[in-house]
Amino acid sequence: MSHHKFGVAVRKFAMRAVLVGAGFAVLTASGCVSVRTSHGYILERGETSLSAREGVDTKESIIAKYGEPSMRSTFNDSAWYYLASRDQARAFFRPETTTQQVVAFLFDDAGVVQEVKEINLAQSVRVSRVSKQTPTRGKELSFWEQLLGNVGQLPAGGGPTGPGGGR
Repeated sequence: MSHHKFGVAVRKFAMRAVLVGAGFAVLTASGCVSVRTSHGYILERGETSLSAREGVDTKESIIAKYGEPSMRSTFNDSAWYYLASRDQARAFFRPETTTQQVVAFLFDDAGVVQEVKEINLAQSVRVSRVSKQTPTRGKELSFWEQLLGNVGQLPAGGGPTGPGGGR
């Protein structure tokens, strides 16, 4: 092999190595990108928090200001909750909540704001979801029973004679 051909082969190999290295660096760097997401009520520009005047604001005025609440009280309509949270995730790791704020509007029987409470991430309690499944009634079919279950069944229309069996 001449020196010229050897030099060309080395340059091609070096060029391929640089391209592979650059591609690997791009893929690796993309895995380090942080993704931020917001959930719930998002404060408008200029808003610092959700507020209401106790004894003055009503359910209607709260809906006019902030829209429908994120959650309502389960057994009566006397407490409305507006939830706002921000999560951050890196690469394939589980998202982590970075900020969370819950504003609770408590109403009296007439629908007037009685109290406003704020709960931040430090005051909140972590609730874990239960991953159990609720069993349902019915027969569990095997793969073959599902595949061959309708073989030999008549169509829903009642066969060639039509519905009711007569002509």
